[in-house]
Amino acid sequence: MGPPRDPLSVRYDGVVRDLVTRAARAHRDRKSVTAWIASPRGEFRNRDRGGRTQHERAFTRSCYYLVFRVPLNRGQPPDWSLRLTWGPDSARKASSGGRLARPVQVRLFKRSGARVTGPKWTDDPARQSKLGPGGVRVIGG
Repeated sequence: MGPPRDPLSVRYDGVVRDLVTRAARAHRDRKSVTAWIASPRGEFRNRDRGGRTQHERAFTRSCYYLVFRVPLNRGQPPDWSLRLTWGPDSARKASSGGRLARPVQVRLFKRSGARVTGPKWTDDPARQSKLGPGGVRVIGG
């Protein structure tokens, strides 16, 4: 078993489960669903490189956990691939309790419908890595 999950991410699990269910239904029409993720105003000073707050990161972890890790824990391959598209900072709106909420588009894709296009690195020996002098990996050559 892996490390324990972040408690803030676990708090989002119920909401994320409902949201992913809605996104799976919307997949039939090739649409996404929108959610608003509220964060305390103080978190906006400590955002990550992607511009996300602690609550937005917790929501993201919960989404990926539900879509990927839960099926894998059951010994099944995931059925879905997930795309989260966060709205710009200018889209933030006031929420309850003095927080600000940011929109996120949640879209699911059937993994069985993935199409591989273009050349594969596995078919081209020049694009594959090999052990070079001193055990260093070298691409091509």
